[in-house]
Amino acid sequence: MKRGITLPLFWKFTIAIVIIVSAFGFINLYFLSTYVSDLFENELSNQGFVMAKNIADRSVEPILYNDLATLNKIVSDVKQNDKNIAYSFILDANNHVLAHTFENKVPPNLINLKKPEKFKIIELKYQDSTPKSIKDISVPIMDGLVGMVRVGVYNETYVKTINVAKSFFLSLVILFLISGIIGAFIFSYVITKPIKILSQVAKSLNLQDFKTNPLNKKNPDLLIKWNKSLKVYDEIDDLYLTFDNMVNRLQKAYEEIQIAQKSLMQSEKIAAIGTLSAGLAHEINNPIAGIKNCMRRLSENPENLKQNITYLEMMQEAVLKIEKVVGNLLNFTRIPKMEFHDFNLIAVVENVLLLTSFQLEKSRITVIKNYDIGKNRCFGSQNHIEQVVLNLLLNSIDAINEKKMDNPDFNGQLNINLFLQDSSMVLELKDNGIGIEASKLKSIFDPFFTEKKVKQGTGLGLSVSFNIIKEHRGKIEVKINETEGMTFSVFLSLK
Repeated sequence: MKRGITLPLFWKFTIAIVIIVSAFGFINLYFLSTYVSDLFENELSNQGFVMAKNIADRSVEPILYNDLATLNKIVSDVKQNDKNIAYSFILDANNHVLAHTFENKVPPNLINLKKPEKFKIIELKYQDSTPKSIKDISVPIMDGLVGMVRVGVYNETYVKTINVAKSFFLSLVILFLISGIIGAFIFSYVITKPIKILSQVAKSLNLQDFKTNPLNKKNPDLLIKWNKSLKVYDEIDDLYLTFDNMVNRLQKAYEEIQIAQKSLMQSEKIAAIGTLSAGLAHEINNPIAGIKNCMRRLSENPENLKQNITYLEMMQEAVLKIEKVVGNLLNFTRIPKMEFHDFNLIAVVENVLLLTSFQLEKSRITVIKNYDIGKNRCFGSQNHIEQVVLNLLLNSIDAINEKKMDNPDFNGQLNINLFLQDSSMVLELKDNGIGIEASKLKSIFDPFFTEKKVKQGTGLGLSVSFNIIKEHRGKIEVKINETEGMTFSVFLSLK
């Protein structure tokens, strides 16, 4: 499966939190900058209108009586009672100043300011200070017949309050982002730690050396220890426990498969012995017949010393031949462990040829050997490799015999080549038997697959051989020859 860009869970959490918190923050800042600002501004304006209306109501009688002292007291009291008031002054109907809160006089540009319907924000510099933003509010006295009240309210107070609120909110957003990133790190660690352990175990799982559960070899993480001690589990813990149980079941199944495979290999050996039984009987009966003949001759003329010595040597040779045949058979039938060591591959091939010599002779198969004598050592389990060679050799014999069913005069030929290729020892067995269809070639190493008509094979020989070579970290290849027959190539490690 083709993989794309790998994005750790921490960054996924972080990106999601940044997007959500940022979106939430910008939406609230927009709301604060528009709706809340308008609400605050309207409230401030209403407060200024209330003050100006109060001054207008209290100024009617003093204006009618031309009581300027009372008017000045009214505007001064309002300014002293509210620090947000920048100024206040009263104009008569002719736009003349009657009372004001300025130290000197009312700025002319303020007096001549075009009257808005409600208020107008201006920049005013007075009392040798920096220009300040002021909201100028106008309220007529008796519908403007008597005069007008003008009140200036500091707009900066409102702006500062909004800016403080924005700064505070931005600080909260940044705090939430930092807290979210820390939380993302913690949550991603909590979630991914067990998953990483499972991933490492799955990647390092080696069925060739599957003796104990790999999860039991690892020191449990502190988080996993806490969960086990508190007995608080979630979906990730369920996954961890399920994987642990699966590995335990896999370990048990692997052990059962190993036992079954060993039993299968031994069963295939027994089947091979059945095939070799006639040849073995022949290999043993011939020396026994020779021994009996020598014994008869010895009994007929026991005094002929020279003849007796000759017959005794012949009897000893026959006994050694029987011992060799039986010894090879015992070595082949025993159940050895898969113990790897250095061995002579040519000796293995020759032992198998000795076991199958009767079948080869009976089937009139010519064996052509081509060994690289200087390169004959390889590394593996000698007994198991011997079984592989025997399986391949019997398979070639059966293929040739099947071809002879259609052509009895056909001469079988088996080429055995042994050579070095790169860092592997290659054993090649090439026959001119019946072969197999190309479409079925990929299934030739499947268990119980067989095309044999002669002796009806079990279909396990090549499958067992394939697994043995696989355990040797080698490989076995098969191809259909251009003319006739097939070629099996076994690649074994030199060390």
